[in-house]
Amino acid sequence: MLTRELIIEGARQNNLKNLNLRLPHNKIIAITGVSGSGKSSLAFDTIFAEGQWRFIESLSTYARLFLEKLDRPDVDSIRNIRPAIALEQKNPVRGARSTVGTLTEPHDLSGCSIRRLQSHTARNAAEIRNWDSSQIVIELLENYLNERALITFEQASRSHHSPAAASTGCS
Repeated sequence: MLTRELIIEGARQNNLKNLNLRLPHNKIIAITGVSGSGKSSLAFDTIFAEGQWRFIESLSTYARLFLEKLDRPDVDSIRNIRPAIALEQKNPVRGARSTVGTLTEPHDLSGCSIRRLQSHTARNAAEIRNWDSSQIVIELLENYLNERALITFEQASRSHHSPAAASTGCS
């Protein structure tokens, strides 16, 4: 049977109180809540920690000698866990508008793509609109929810940079 969700039962890590949770695979999930509600305990200390522990346990005994010993999270069971990466927002130049996206490369790459799309003209009679990233997300979610989206752009030669691309380091 193909299971399409992560199942957590009895999570008690740090301030989590016997939490039971089912999270769908292949979806972007945001964990929100007030300060002290257990967001980091769930994301980093439970889900990520269990994924890392299982990965390290799959390595040879010799390889594990060189890695830090990890404790398993305080949880009754975690099923269908997939490999995970953790991005922590710890940047000394952080500002009020900083997010994981702004502190990592995906934000820069998507910004370059959007600026490139805005600077091109259509080769056919289709409508050209100036889109910002939130409009693109809304369009994809409303009209193409269960579809795949591939966003591509043509890379111009160095002599044909648009002013927006040049000022942001896009090439």
